[in-house]
Amino acid sequence: MKKTRFSKNQNDALFILALLETKQFTGPIPVAKMRTMISQSREGELDASNFRKGLHALSDKGCVELSRAKDLSLAATLTRPGRHQAAKVYRERTGEELDVMPVDDEQVTIFD
Repeated sequence: MKKTRFSKNQNDALFILALLETKQFTGPIPVAKMRTMISQSREGELDASNFRKGLHALSDKGCVELSRAKDLSLAATLTRPGRHQAAKVYRERTGEELDVMPVDDEQVTIFD
């Protein structure tokens, strides 16, 4: 399997999405709000264009799903593969396992 690299901005975005999931926040997260949250933890301002490009790269890798809100602002949600990557980032940063409610994916197994 090909090893995929993630930038600091991409890992920060995955961490924010995972953190909000643990706080029971559901639904798409506005990208502008994510960028603001990440900028607060850094010294300099996070470039909006670079952050958006990183999110589109995450979308291309299948980690996030990007959508437009009614006001046409960009919003992101974690996908199943993205949740696994976000769990790795969350574990590295907090030392805790990502505690997400299990989702019934309606897959048939040999045990059914």
